[in-house]
Amino acid sequence: MTINDNDKISSFQCFVLFVSVMIGIGIMFMPASVAKTTEQNGWLAVLLGGMLSFAVFLLISKITMSNPDVTFIELLNDAFGKILGIFFSLIYVLYFIIFSAFETRLIVETAKEFLFNLTPNEVLIITFLLTCAYISRYGIEVIARICEILMPGIVVIIVVLSFFVYQRLDFSNLLPILNIPFLKLIQGIGTTIFSFLGFEAFLFFMPYIRRKDKLIKSALFGFLVTVLLYEVIIIFATADFGAKEMQTMIWPTLNLFRDVTVLEVVIERPESIIVALWMITTYTTEIIFLMTTGLILARIFNTKEHNFFVFSQLPFIYILSLIPQNISETQKLMDYFSYFFATFVVLFLPLVTYTVLSIKKKVKKT
Repeated sequence: MTINDNDKISSFQCFVLFVSVMIGIGIMFMPASVAKTTEQNGWLAVLLGGMLSFAVFLLISKITMSNPDVTFIELLNDAFGKILGIFFSLIYVLYFIIFSAFETRLIVETAKEFLFNLTPNEVLIITFLLTCAYISRYGIEVIARICEILMPGIVVIIVVLSFFVYQRLDFSNLLPILNIPFLKLIQGIGTTIFSFLGFEAFLFFMPYIRRKDKLIKSALFGFLVTVLLYEVIIIFATADFGAKEMQTMIWPTLNLFRDVTVLEVVIERPESIIVALWMITTYTTEIIFLMTTGLILARIFNTKEHNFFVFSQLPFIYILSLIPQNISETQKLMDYFSYFFATFVVLFLPLVTYTVLSIKKKVKKT
């Protein structure tokens, strides 16, 4: 694939992409999942989960910086040979397709519950995927510009809504602090990981970044904004409902914001605004995933454009998104995905690749 200068993204666009790809539908459910293991200490699990995710990204950036003019596809080929390299590249394709299927099913379930009660899941899934695919056909720079428009507005709206929620909170629900076993805290950190996943897409963005020396700085600010936003939501949800009640909820984040009085004055069903807001965040995550998968396949097959590969993955995402019977089963499968598949793809495989490349480099020098 040839990369024009117009296809490259600035440092600020990198920052926007980090926030856009990490903040997705997972935050709608994460407070309840974390409360089941860490109870009122969910804020600590989110903080540590964000720090761990950033540490993993630093590892990823170290790997990609070893040869910043190529993507992780070429690094896999250099480390393991072309056949094994293509095999591992296809594992990343499978990873992003499954991830996209989870995001699609969760946003569809949420939209169906609060907005489109009588619309079949199949119709909502097809509509959502086609809308995302239309934008994903374009290059990373176009997608970054879209995220530049959407992301700041989303963050501002959440901050404003949080201000109105603040007045009814009882922060004594956050006490006592650190009264859980260490293993429970570790389990809670694992539960938060899904909500931070998405940054691994930058394994394949390095040639498209104009100022590679500022990537770490962009990533740091991206993680800070994401962690801060997640902390506000989980602290406010815990203070509002209490850890015990929050464990029984399906959409704790939605329940947190749906009772904002100022919205009730303006519209009849204020939760529709919140659902629409999170549909936008999921939309930005999904278009980045579709584009990333298309770029990987375009690199594997050495084609000039990734357009065809964006649409070719839609049937697989559609079928996978319909496999879970309900939202509870979707969340359970999502946890397995985070613990096992994501750990292999995001941490283990890049680490092994970096080790093999380092050994090969030392052997060549000798």
